[in-house]
Amino acid sequence: MASLVVTVSVASDMPQGAVQARPGFRNLAAVAQVQRLCERFGIQPTYLLAYPVFEEADFFEKLGDRAELGCLLQPWTTPPYEASEDRLRRVSVEGLSSSAVADKIAGLTEGFIDRFGYAPRCHRSAGAGLDGAALQALERLGYRVDSTITPFIDQRPKGGTDWRMAPEVPYFPDRQRPHLRGASPVLEVPLTVGWDTPMPDVLARGLTRAPASVRAWLSRGAALRALDPLQADIDDLRTLSGVLIDRGLPVINLSLDSWALTAETCGRSPERCKALLPTLEELLRYLVDQLRLTPRTLTRFADWYLNETAYS
Repeated sequence: MASLVVTVSVASDMPQGAVQARPGFRNLAAVAQVQRLCERFGIQPTYLLAYPVFEEADFFEKLGDRAELGCLLQPWTTPPYEASEDRLRRVSVEGLSSSAVADKIAGLTEGFIDRFGYAPRCHRSAGAGLDGAALQALERLGYRVDSTITPFIDQRPKGGTDWRMAPEVPYFPDRQRPHLRGASPVLEVPLTVGWDTPMPDVLARGLTRAPASVRAWLSRGAALRALDPLQADIDDLRTLSGVLIDRGLPVINLSLDSWALTAETCGRSPERCKALLPTLEELLRYLVDQLRLTPRTLTRFADWYLNETAYS
C-alpha cells in the first residue's frame, strides 16, 4: 500500500519571499494549525528546520512523538559564513564551493544536535538544489534520507538543479550527479510532481525537454503540477494524486513551506492564502480516506520502503 508523507520546510518569515535582516517566526502559528490538522488524520508530519528555527526549539520539543524533526539547509542562514557571502540573498548550494557546502551542512547538523540532543536523520536543501558535495556531506554525517528533488522540473533558472530526468520514485542517487541513480546510501524521496493525465514515462520525460509550443501540442491539455495547495485547486490536486497512485507511485510526498502559510508571507492572492488550510484539509481527507494512503514520517517511510523493496 502506498504511503503519505507530509514534509514541512520551516524557516523564519520571508514576506513575499524576501529574506529579512532580523528573523521573525510569525509563521509558526500557521505551523501549529497544520500540526492540528495532520493529527486529525493520524499523520505525523516531518518538519525540516532551518538554522534560525533552532531558537524556537521549545515549540517543536513540545510536539514529542507527534512529529519528526530534521534539517533544512538554507545556505544564507547557515553558518559558517564566508566574508563575501550575502546573507540577505537566497542562494542554492549550486552557488557555493564544495567546501562551503560541507561546512554549512556540518554546522547545521551540529546546531540541531546542540538544541535537540540527538542527530538528525532527514534533510532537505532549500531551492531544490542538491549537488555531489551536499550529498557526500550528508553521507559522512549519517543522514539516511533526503527530500529535495522536484522530478520533471529544471530548477536552474532559480539557482537550483536540473531535475527533469530524475526518478519520480525514491532512489539512491549517484554521488557526483544526484539526478541519476547511483550508490549513495542516502535515500532520496522526491517531492510529488507529475503530469495530471496518464501517459507513458518516455512521453512524460520528453515533454519536459520539448519547446513550449511543442509541449502544448503533445500534452493535449495535460498539466505538469506540484502537489501544492497554494498553486492548484482541490479538484486538480485530487486528479494528480489519483493519476500518480494509479501509476504505482509508492509515496505521495506533500511538501509545504512554513513561510508561505500565512497571508503576510505566502506571496499569493489573499483569496488563495485564505483557502490554503481548507484546501489542505480536503486534500488530506482524500489521500487518507479515499486513496487509503498510509501516513508515515519521512524516515519511517524510508525504513518501510527499503524493507518492502528488499523482498519484492
